[in-house]
Amino acid sequence: MSMDPKDFDMPVASFNPNPMKLGLFTDGLPDMPFEQVLDEAVKMGIQVLEIATGGYSCAPHLDMEKLLNSAQARKEFMQAIESRGLELYALNCSANAIGPGERWASHAPDVMNTFRLAELLGVKHVVAQSGLPAGAPNDTTLNWVTHTFPPEMMDVLKYQWGVAIDFWSKAADLAKSCGVETIALENHPMNLVYNVPTVLKLREAVGDIIGLNLDPSHVFFMGGDPLAMARELCKQKAVYHVHGKDSRINPHIKGLDCYEQGIYNGPAVTRSWNYVAVGYGHDALWWKTFFATLAEGDYHGPVSIEVEDPLMPNNLIAIQKSAAFLKETMLS
Repeated sequence: MSMDPKDFDMPVASFNPNPMKLGLFTDGLPDMPFEQVLDEAVKMGIQVLEIATGGYSCAPHLDMEKLLNSAQARKEFMQAIESRGLELYALNCSANAIGPGERWASHAPDVMNTFRLAELLGVKHVVAQSGLPAGAPNDTTLNWVTHTFPPEMMDVLKYQWGVAIDFWSKAADLAKSCGVETIALENHPMNLVYNVPTVLKLREAVGDIIGLNLDPSHVFFMGGDPLAMARELCKQKAVYHVHGKDSRINPHIKGLDCYEQGIYNGPAVTRSWNYVAVGYGHDALWWKTFFATLAEGDYHGPVSIEVEDPLMPNNLIAIQKSAAFLKETMLS
């Protein structure tokens, strides 16, 4: 007996089971020429691109100054992408625009210029990081507060949030004037925004142009739950970007170390956790559940592969394996 959609309480035609596209953050291939990256992306079935502009990145695939000043350069840049059937979905400026002193002096201009370049390229989405100030006006060292004892740490947080809200309010005004629709801040440690409460606090202060770039890999090693974060932030319509990135916990070390403070690029076998190709830290069932949660929450942006895996022969292989895994586990 055939079933009529009218027999169901929920109109089935209104639910899109596959609202996400497979993307690539091209910084994963920093030593590969731009057009070769594009060709590899096509081979892997990538649909959309995320390309870095500055900040912590050397921006290997984009010359921001050149593109800001040359219409011909912008035309050639976009033709290289679009002629291959790819879409430039987002610019990424992972930076510390609110860091103290000269070390981070170039980061705030990089963020602001990213919005200006987005307008010239017709890009509506920017991925960034909230950044992290010092603990007081005259300090020169970053101060990431993860515990509010002793009570003086509350004074640090009050100062830091004042700095962050001031900068991101101005940044949001410029972004909106440039036609940027979303600023997706990555939940990365050593940033003022790194979880649900902090992104919602900044969003409340600055406006709904602010949302999260939900990166499960960081949540895993910080001890959170990406599924719970996705569920809650989808309710708030605050998931603006997703990184396809995984990490693997080494429990025999994690149980002793609690939080990794060793050499960031040290030997993988000596760390409490490692970034790995997608699927090598968490299995297909976990990732399918993650995508189902996002789809149920009406997330329809990209899942952008960002991969670092010290145990793979090279990062191209890690990205290829991640792309194949994600194509199998994303809803279809």
